[in-house]
Amino acid sequence: MTFLRALAALLRVSGFRRLFVSRITSQGSDGVFQAALASHVLFNPEQATDARGIALAFGVILLPYSLIGPFAGVLLDRWPRRRVLVVAQTLRLVTVLAVAAVTVSSSTSTAFFVLVLLVFSLNRFVLAGFSASLPHVVTPRQLVSANSVSPTCGTLAYLLGGAAGAGLAAAGPDVVVVLVAAAGVALAVTAAARLPFVGPDDASGAPALRGVLASVASGFAEAARTLPRRARLLLALVLVTRLPFGLLLLQTLLLFRGPFDTGSGVLGFGLAAAASGAGFAVAAFVTPWLLPRLTAIPFVVRAFLLGVLACALLGPLLTPWSMSALGFAVGAVSQVTKITVDTLLQAHVPDHLLGRAFSVYDVMYNAGLVVSAAAGALLLPASGLVVWPGVALAVLYLALSLALPRLWRRASEADDRAPLG
Repeated sequence: MTFLRALAALLRVSGFRRLFVSRITSQGSDGVFQAALASHVLFNPEQATDARGIALAFGVILLPYSLIGPFAGVLLDRWPRRRVLVVAQTLRLVTVLAVAAVTVSSSTSTAFFVLVLLVFSLNRFVLAGFSASLPHVVTPRQLVSANSVSPTCGTLAYLLGGAAGAGLAAAGPDVVVVLVAAAGVALAVTAAARLPFVGPDDASGAPALRGVLASVASGFAEAARTLPRRARLLLALVLVTRLPFGLLLLQTLLLFRGPFDTGSGVLGFGLAAAASGAGFAVAAFVTPWLLPRLTAIPFVVRAFLLGVLACALLGPLLTPWSMSALGFAVGAVSQVTKITVDTLLQAHVPDHLLGRAFSVYDVMYNAGLVVSAAAGALLLPASGLVVWPGVALAVLYLALSLALPRLWRRASEADDRAPLG
């Protein structure tokens, strides 16, 4: 009920309501699009994609955003964020339509992967814009609730979109699913155009297009000098805490394509993904209630300890239900960490650096998934039937729970004693 009360209270704020609608339509369409992509590439018998091919797909889709992220940060900090979101969503619509044209062919050509790369890059650009815009539509006291409600409802919209897309893919050709995703992106464009002012507070330094490259270098040099040490620690934490999610995702996918496949691997993997999404939702329900009582870092440490127990007890069992339950637990820990990190970044990073901070955040978020998928591609067998990932992830969560309080205390003391910049 705390989550629903927070959602009802926030939806009474017109600025938040418009940003919320923009996010829901954007992430819902992304879920439909990714269902089409999974059907066309991962569960298509004609493709026969192995673990290394899956890891390569992760890299093609996510890692190149590291090249786009710095530009996104400059634009989000120096150009009107509403305009940037509208342009990004419009370009995303055009690119999704181009993917639909290419999907008519059953093969996955280079053009297909280049277009998919652009779609995902633009999508991460949009998500960074949503995070940077949030402090402009709620009060500081509402940030914890907003950081719980907005991303979690976006994730639920993404999961519902994915379920709808999977149903459409089972009933018809992939190109139809991509066209439905394009219709959702068109709605997202309309929603983004209705946003209120969402920053930046000072847009006087907006560069011309020819000056963007110079702005990237100078802007990140400024961020390197002035980004608080606590923010740097949080960005590193984002990278490390994505490793369990990525490794578990790849292992679960391999298991449901092989040993767990009883004729409908897509459905089994979809249920496991739904369990992970349920973990995200539960974390969103409890975080607004527990975070103010336990404070940020102790709350995250307790979540890590729950991750230790789940990985150690469930990881070695290697059954469909245990992998789904483990996905639930890791999803919950991931969402607790994300909500807390979002709130702490918004509290400790000045607004003129917030766009760049969240662009780097997205780079770290994606890089963690790519690194874990690459490690899994090298170390996991094609069947996915090994017990070491659960043990390794339990050790990782335990190390984080022991190290984070001390590292946060040192970073806070250093920031208070000698602020950067």
